[in-house]
Amino acid sequence: MTVFNIPRATNKNRKKRKKACGIQARENRADNKTSVQTNEELFKAEWLNFAEEELKEMNEGKEGRPYKYCNSMIIWIMMILGYNKGLTLRKICGMVKGILVSRGLEGPDYSTINRRMNAIADKYLQPLEDNRFLCYYVRPKSSRSVRSAVDSTSLNLSMTIMWRENKWGTGPKRRGWLKLHALVDIDTNEILAYVLTDDTVGDNTAFKYLIDLAVSDGYNLKEVLADAAYEDRKNWIELTKLKIKFIVKFKSSTVERSNGCLERGKAAKLWVDNTYEDWKKITSYGLRWKIESAFSDLKRLTAEIVSAVTRSGMIVQVLSKVLAYNMHKRTRANIIGINRHEVYVADY
Repeated sequence: MTVFNIPRATNKNRKKRKKACGIQARENRADNKTSVQTNEELFKAEWLNFAEEELKEMNEGKEGRPYKYCNSMIIWIMMILGYNKGLTLRKICGMVKGILVSRGLEGPDYSTINRRMNAIADKYLQPLEDNRFLCYYVRPKSSRSVRSAVDSTSLNLSMTIMWRENKWGTGPKRRGWLKLHALVDIDTNEILAYVLTDDTVGDNTAFKYLIDLAVSDGYNLKEVLADAAYEDRKNWIELTKLKIKFIVKFKSSTVERSNGCLERGKAAKLWVDNTYEDWKKITSYGLRWKIESAFSDLKRLTAEIVSAVTRSGMIVQVLSKVLAYNMHKRTRANIIGINRHEVYVADY
């Protein structure tokens, strides 16, 4: 038997790792409380307080049969669906009926909920001119200036059953992926805007859409962090014009050159003149990982599988996930109040 002598790493040549920043006690308490408080807020059904007024407005000038249920109620159902990933829409319908009957109201049936959710998708999430883009969404803006990050993640369209595939060589056909391109608030981890596309759309292609969506909706973007996929001359010019600080990772072959944008030249010089670790400290690029944790939390809380087979169904399912996720993060921000970077994130 051949024995290989593999040298063990010594203290001298072992790469030193930075000690991870531990979670603070108040953050730990907030994490424990958030799920409970989010569900409490969901089942309070706050929309009941203004349902009559909203219905009156929706039915004003409407031809045909008037609306029986307001949009806020349908969005409330979507958020319950998104936040309870183990439950199907039919089970949610039963829960909703139980809640409404206990308050002396008649609950909508499955077909009504499904039809109204698709109507909301068609009305409020219009596709962009590129047919590879399914829809877009912008969260209602906040008043404070926002530090943000941009990236994309995949959502699986296939509910694969590995045992069947391994044992019998059969299973559901793979249907590919959707790509969720998102602009995330790195202080609260809320998704401020997203563009949903097929898996052929590159990260940089969706960048301008995301920035335009946020700015046109009134967001005060202080800075945008992004990885090397977004380091593009057009992006530099666009953000410089909007007076938004662009913190982007450069490729290792980058040279000190402006490429038609003075801000890009300054940033490239900073990259070339410093080590990667020093550059991260100077620019605060190290905070970009927050968007990775946002995607991780989104999939953990709401699941990464999109089971719908129609275009409108996919749009509704992703929107339900994002609405529920944002409500969870907003609840957490309100519990914490001020985060570890001394940014006031509560919005009472």
